[in-house]
Amino acid sequence: MELVAWIFPLLLLTSSAVLADEAAATATKTDQAESGASAPQAEEVAETGESPPAPPSYKMLRFTEDYSWLSDPAKRGDLFDPIKYIPLRTNEPYWYLTFGGEVRERFEGNYDQNFGIGSGENSYWMQRVTLLADLHLGERVRFFVEGISGLVAGESLPAPAVNKDPINLQFSFMDVIPYLTEDERLTLRAGRFGLSLGSGRLVATRAAPNIPFKFDGFEAIYDRPLWHVTTFVTRPVIEYTDRFDSDDDSTGFWGLYLTHWFDDSRKSGIDVYYLGISREHGQYASGTGNELRHSFGTRWFGEKNQWDWNGEAVVQVGDFGDESILAWTASLDAGYTWEASWKPRLGLKADIASGNNNPTNGTQGTFDALYFKSGYFNDASLIRPENIIDVHPNLSANLTRTLTIDGGADVFWRDSRNDAIYAVPGFVAIPALKTASAFVGTALDVNLEWRVNRHLSFLASYVHFFSGDYIHAAGGRDMNYVSTTMSFLF
Repeated sequence: MELVAWIFPLLLLTSSAVLADEAAATATKTDQAESGASAPQAEEVAETGESPPAPPSYKMLRFTEDYSWLSDPAKRGDLFDPIKYIPLRTNEPYWYLTFGGEVRERFEGNYDQNFGIGSGENSYWMQRVTLLADLHLGERVRFFVEGISGLVAGESLPAPAVNKDPINLQFSFMDVIPYLTEDERLTLRAGRFGLSLGSGRLVATRAAPNIPFKFDGFEAIYDRPLWHVTTFVTRPVIEYTDRFDSDDDSTGFWGLYLTHWFDDSRKSGIDVYYLGISREHGQYASGTGNELRHSFGTRWFGEKNQWDWNGEAVVQVGDFGDESILAWTASLDAGYTWEASWKPRLGLKADIASGNNNPTNGTQGTFDALYFKSGYFNDASLIRPENIIDVHPNLSANLTRTLTIDGGADVFWRDSRNDAIYAVPGFVAIPALKTASAFVGTALDVNLEWRVNRHLSFLASYVHFFSGDYIHAAGGRDMNYVSTTMSFLF
């Protein structure tokens, strides 16, 4: 693909973002001129303690956005508001149509991929384009559809389907709300949709590749002020590069996820959940077989006195071939933020995910991370959180109102020397090598994010992995990774 094909969207979107800001500013000035009002002075804002409300941020799963608030013309000011809320009936604010989408340009450089074991340098450009339509027929019926295109260029190795899918159907579902009160809602959903549960430890969107996760099936969602409950029965969708995607009839995925917040701020609370998966070809270092796995987990999260914390623990049981399953994981992400101009935060992440200690004792001990979030340890996404122990001190700061930086050092060990290190898709990346050291290596990462405005953002990441004795014993070496991402949302 010619370079102009990648540069033109960047120029177009940057100019669109500038126009969006100018349009909003012009609209504000016009409203003030027509009403005879002047811009609020600093003293007036300080006296009332109020400032004009900012529009909500875009969500990772776009179908969780709600634009019914734009039924009030006084709240419209963005260049794209005319397509975010298109009224379908007079004096019926919940009859409306929304259009939206994303254009994302991303570069990834791997030097060398998989620590140089069986592969070498692999660098490429990726482009993701999505278009969506969201039709609301009152408060109780809704139809949502989103198309997607993922392209890749310059790769030296064959691109996986999660990056190369020229055109496909990402989401398509119908919502019916049979129970609705002032503060309670029950939503029944059927079709193709995405899932993101809790902190994404086991179920998330897979945002870094071109094509995120998607599932075909049914979901029921119950909401009230301090509670959120979702239950679902689905099949994951298999990505194809040469035809439309279809669900994986060899795998079933279902679950129940409950969240309770302790107060109206929704900053502190607890999750309790169950997730089940059945697959015909589960694969681990010890072999392949039919698998039925049940995950029982809980998460405690919160903020208080400048401290924040997010702890999670999961136990897994079930059957794998002729073996029983007993696996587990525990994780912690905590930190302290100083009340300074840069809002510096010193944090610590730590994880342990069990491995298979004895491949011959009839028990499968490898934890399965299911559909976990991409970039779990860092943006390079080198390791799947299975048979792993890591400790990751980190530091972040807001350099300006729109510019943030974070980084840290992540030290990795294998939980069991009798088990392998797994790649993000789930296959064995480095074999068990039970006589080799448990020390995997240390990853240094730094990430810079610039949110130009609500629509446009840039992200740059760098990771250097100092390989340990275990990787060296497998024939691997140190590696570098770099990525840049430009995303435009509307």
